Amino acid sequence: MVPDRDSLTRNGAILWGEVSPTHSADPPAFKSQLFERGTLIYSDDFDHEFNRERWGAPKKSNQIKDGKLVVTAQFKSREEAMKSLKRDHHLGLVPIVHINRIPEAFVCHLRYKFDTENLTPGRPSFQIGRHMIGLNYVEGGGHRIKLPDGPTFTESESGMKLGEWIDLVIKYKKGEIRIGVNGHSKTYKDDAVTIINEKDKQGPRFSFKGGPNCQLVCDSVRLWNCEE
Repeated sequence: MVPDRDSLTRNGAILWGEVSPTHSADPPAFKSQLFERGTLIYSDDFDHEFNRERWGAPKKSNQIKDGKLVVTAQFKSREEAMKSLKRDHHLGLVPIVHINRIPEAFVCHLRYKFDTENLTPGRPSFQIGRHMIGLNYVEGGGHRIKLPDGPTFTESESGMKLGEWIDLVIKYKKGEIRIGVNGHSKTYKDDAVTIINEKDKQGPRFSFKGGPNCQLVCDSVRLWNCEE
């Protein structure tokens, strides 16, 4: 079972219930085996206004509702999208959103879910660095990690499923990443471990990408800039 926001993560002993430093004098404590120091640079429980710096310009498809960020498709049909956007590609028919300005070394805690009934090829997915390190669902439960131009690892023990909350903990530096999903954690060391995409002029960033008839719901984010 995924812990709720008032319980402890299994890896970092960080309270999900800690509030944003804009609402409290004491930010969440930093603990990590990979780094000596970490500075909290973004903390959000979606109980205040939309953070444009991290999520980009607000849209009708990106709404804060009842203490959660809910992301849906921008358009319901290809025809509607083409008429509005004046193009025939990147039509906003599935929910896509990014968390921008990710540090070169970081610890991140996220709690999110994709609400949809079916998996489609490559969707829904979460990308650590756009088109770089992929975190995808496995049919029947679990997750799969895909390194850029590198190996793929299937982790069925996490039990990750569509429509259920995902408690995600990421600890990253170039060449090494530790990913914890619902308390199941594993470290991957490989030359292919990088979040840098030279073609992504707005990166590095996290990318959430849903499929047809899908919505993304996120209710907690903590991001630390780290030093060894």
